[in-house]
Parts: sequence; structure tokens; C-alpha cells
Amino acid sequence: MKSIFKYMAILAAGIGLAACSPEEFEGASGNVPQASDYADNFTVTVDQSTNNATFEFISAPGVTPVWIIDGAYSTEYSFTRFYRKAGTYSVECKVRNADGISDGSITKEFIIEKTQMNGFSGFDPESDFNLFKGVTFGEPSFYYAPGWAQIANPSYTYIDGTYTLSLPTATTERWQAQMLVETGVAITADKTYDFSVIMTSTTAHNAVKVKICQADDDNLILMDQDFSLEANEPKALWASELEGVDLSNVKVVFDFGGNADNTDIIIESFVLKDHANDDGTEIPDAPEQPEPTWSDVDSPDNLWSTANYATSFYYAPGWAQIADPTYSLDGTAHTLTFAEATGEKWQNQFTLTTDNVALSAGESYDFRVIVHANAELPAMTYKFCQADDDATYLFELTTTVAANEDVAVKAINVPGVAITQGKLVFDFGGNAANTTVTLSDIILQVHKD
Repeated sequence: MKSIFKYMAILAAGIGLAACSPEEFEGASGNVPQASDYADNFTVTVDQSTNNATFEFISAPGVTPVWIIDGAYSTEYSFTRFYRKAGTYSVECKVRNADGISDGSITKEFIIEKTQMNGFSGFDPESDFNLFKGVTFGEPSFYYAPGWAQIANPSYTYIDGTYTLSLPTATTERWQAQMLVETGVAITADKTYDFSVIMTSTTAHNAVKVKICQADDDNLILMDQDFSLEANEPKALWASELEGVDLSNVKVVFDFGGNADNTDIIIESFVLKDHANDDGTEIPDAPEQPEPTWSDVDSPDNLWSTANYATSFYYAPGWAQIADPTYSLDGTAHTLTFAEATGEKWQNQFTLTTDNVALSAGESYDFRVIVHANAELPAMTYKFCQADDDATYLFELTTTVAANEDVAVKAINVPGVAITQGKLVFDFGGNAANTTVTLSDIILQVHKD
């Protein structure tokens, strides 16, 4: 009797029934309906192209439907509800008649196949080209250390390829909230790749990092990018035509350093595919960062203008180190000549290690250098990092540099990282023989709108 009254009290408040005493609903006449008798009258159909679920009740004599969805009640015979996120959902179904609400209830489950996005929704996770399709990822590992004091790992669930992660305590710096997932998937250096994952955070976050690398070597990197998230807004974090690397076990690293208290994050729809394989996705134009106001090269606002640095080289065609390239410095212009060709990334490194350039995690930064080469550089990498820790870096980017042109190579509005002694690294791996490169007018500044 109490349970019948409870349901009717809620229903009366929610859908406008007249208030009644418990005795009026206890079904003394024996005519309270059985929900199971009406199981076939309740239907849920989903339009997977729009993510609209339609709930319908086929009329039956003497009863009306009661739908219960996430605690909300409806007595409509037909209505539609939009579901943004992919997943399995359910609705509790009852009926009522003049004597009260049915004994028991039935549950109808339905599936939303794909998360609907306000913008680009990433590559197709169900495509046979997706290297992650059908792969059950390994149990993730964590490093969760607010203030660099490690605490208990975040709680998480992993269901049908979707992680739900809870970060109860805020962090303030990059790498203080890491989640690392080994996939067992292998990729090769002779291809280019597309990647996407959909992420939803209950709080805003302006610098979520996604890094794809070798499981046992963080320096073998396919991708390393930062993304911003709005609160409760699903977003595809993606990159296209990533230059391949030989990875025998792909590891996906997420870093949520800088998260707010009580942040819950959903990570779903993992895709990694060979760019040559078209899964039908229309890739949007990558958004361009607005050009900042650049400091003068010799301005005190240019942190590099007063840099004290030492130069070093690693020049190793075929991974066999040879004599350093020819090098000269003229004002702000560094000129290097590479007599021999190299074939792979990191075989031709030029490093400037400072003793007085430091960065803060509380700022964002801009970087620019003018590059001139007498032959195309197919994949020049530029990186700013901690002198004694290559894994702590402000940026690591790779670009093609056309021959015989002054090319401005940039990193704009990059979220800061705590670096006490900065190191600027250039890598020309893949250069042709007898290539001469000039790097001039280096600018490193606190971001300027």
C-alpha cells in the first residue's frame, strides 16, 4: 500500500492528478493492472540519424501509460526525446487505471549508436579501417598528484570502449593527472595516420593533453597536442595526416593537469586509421590560431633575446653518428650545412640549451622562428623543453619547410609548463644531402593577443 501511494504521490505532483488518500489507491477491488500484461503496448524506436528516440503506447481499454525516464514522469501516448551521447538507455514503463498504478513495471532498453556533436564528430569508430575497432584496451595506469603529492588513483569504469573517469581533487600543473592506456596496436613509419576521440568533461578545461607514443618509450611519438573543453559539451579531439612512427604497442596518454575539483570525464569513440583509407568522414579545415602581436626580436619581451645558451648536435645518418654539421652564427641567424642525408626523425638534431630561460605553468606562450632551406625539409621538428627532461615540454611540433623560401614556423598561445632551464631543439631528420638551413629571429614570448 505504501509503495502504491508513493508512486501516486509523485505522479500527482508531476502530472497534475488530483490528490487522494492511500485507501483510494490500494486496489481493494482487485482491479489494479499488471504492467507485464502491457509489455507489447510500449515501444521505443530510435532514428539513428538524428538521435531522436520516439516513445509510443498502443492504446488499451481502461489504462493509460506511465513512462519514467531519469526520474521524470510522462503520461503521453507518444513523445520524442533527443539523446546526444551514444550509449544504452532504458525507460521504466507502468500503466494506471481508475484503481491506481500497476503492480510492477517493465523496462525497455534502446541504443543510441553515435554521439551527436555541435561540430566535427571525429572519424568513424565503426569503420573497418579503425585500428582500434574490436580492440579491448589494457587496464589504464595513472599518475594523480595534486601539488606533485601522489594520491589514490581516480576511479573509473570501462564499458564497451568508453571510459568514465572521476577526478575528485583539483590539480594545477601539466602532468599532475595522467591516464595511460596501452592498446596493443602497431603502426609503421611509412604511413600517415588520422586520430580522433570524443571527450566530455563536467567542468571546463583549457589544456587537456592527448599524446600517442610507444608503450615503453615516451619519446617515440605519433601525436602530442593540447585541447580545450567546455563544460558538459562533447568534443572530438582529433588530428589528421600524422607522420607515421614505428610503434609496436601504441599507448594513448591523457593528461588532465589543471583540472577543477570534482571533474568527471567521459572518453569514447577511439579511432586510429591509415589516412590513405577513406572512411567517408569529411574533415573540416583545421582552425587557425589568431596571429598574436609579436615582440621585436631584440625586445626584453622576447625571452630569447637575452638567452645564454650552448649549442650541441646529434648527426647520425642511419643512426651512426658522424662529424657535426658545419655551423655559424651571425647576429640572430644560425646557419647549418648537412653534407649527408638522413632518413628518419631525430637523426639530425640541433640543440640550444640555456641557463637562464624559464617558463611558468600560469602563462601561455608564443614562439616563432624564420627558417630558410636550400632544399625541402620534409619533416622539421621543433621543440622547447626542460633541459634535463625531454618529456617536460612546452611544445613539440613537426612541419614541412619548402625550399628557398623564408618560412615562419610558429607555436601560438600554448598553455605554459613549469620549465626552470629551457632547451630549444630542432630536428631535420629526413634532410637531403648538401642541405643548408638558416634559423633566424627566434622569438619566445608570453602570449600577446
